[in-house]
Amino acid sequence: METALKIEHLNKYFGKRQILHDICMEVYAGEVFGFLGPNGAGKTTTIKIVVGLLRLDEGDVQIHGHSVTKNYEDAMACVGGIVENPELYKYMTGRENLRQYARMRKGVDEARIDEVVKLVGLSNRIDDKVSKYSLGMRQRLGVAQALLHHPKLLILDEPTNGLDPAGIKELRDILKNLAHKENIAVLVSSHLMSEMEMMCDRVGVIVGGKMLDVRTTAEMISAAQDTSIRYTVKVSDPARAAELLTQLPENAKQTEGDELVLRIETDKADEIISGIIETLVSNRIRVMTCIPEQTKRLEDVFIAMTQENGGAQIG
Repeated sequence: METALKIEHLNKYFGKRQILHDICMEVYAGEVFGFLGPNGAGKTTTIKIVVGLLRLDEGDVQIHGHSVTKNYEDAMACVGGIVENPELYKYMTGRENLRQYARMRKGVDEARIDEVVKLVGLSNRIDDKVSKYSLGMRQRLGVAQALLHHPKLLILDEPTNGLDPAGIKELRDILKNLAHKENIAVLVSSHLMSEMEMMCDRVGVIVGGKMLDVRTTAEMISAAQDTSIRYTVKVSDPARAAELLTQLPENAKQTEGDELVLRIETDKADEIISGIIETLVSNRIRVMTCIPEQTKRLEDVFIAMTQENGGAQIG
């Protein structure tokens, strides 16, 4: 896989206070990488270093093979981004904003402007004044602006802030399309776990200025799953049902009102729960419902990692 962004042993200090501690990670072409962390964890500080808005103190950042400390101009030519909110001229149209930005970049012509406008789905409103745009439309115009010069890496810091559910979905679809179809590396920072779970191919979690883990979204969730599943079974006679289930140890079954609560080993759960229901029905115990607990989500994993590592604030 082609490495679009490589961060090696990055440290940052504000005075005597260390803000970032030995950050290491890579982002590849063709993926959406979620940079996750609570407020104050160091996400924006890291991103500002990557895009050249802050100086790093130790370590190195390479964008498409170019070091930001040794070859700054070539590195910055490969990156486009929005840190916090896109800066736009509201009295201009969307197209005029893009033309203004294009003047600062070589090789950006009207055909490229039309191309990025189509990519972000603004073709029917690009000639309206930005003052008439919704927040979601401004975010899309900001993405278009960041894409004008064909960057290898697109960085968005909290891009869904203030967007309604429809706007969030629109932006999510745009970013996934850019990564998977245009082969651009997309780095998105956020603390909205449900959105990142749907959007990202891989995620990295930063807490207290330290990188805790980098994995695919599925791997991170799977690693945190319990080895057993809790089933809630609503039956006509819970006490008798518990007595009949001799194949389960006593600590794996308990009654709660008209419900039987069972704990089943995950690797054989379907087979075991099927046998349990068959046993109950054959002994004239009516089974009304059998509901497994929800598997853990990225949000559950994130909260657990945050709590285990001292909470949100850097120190």
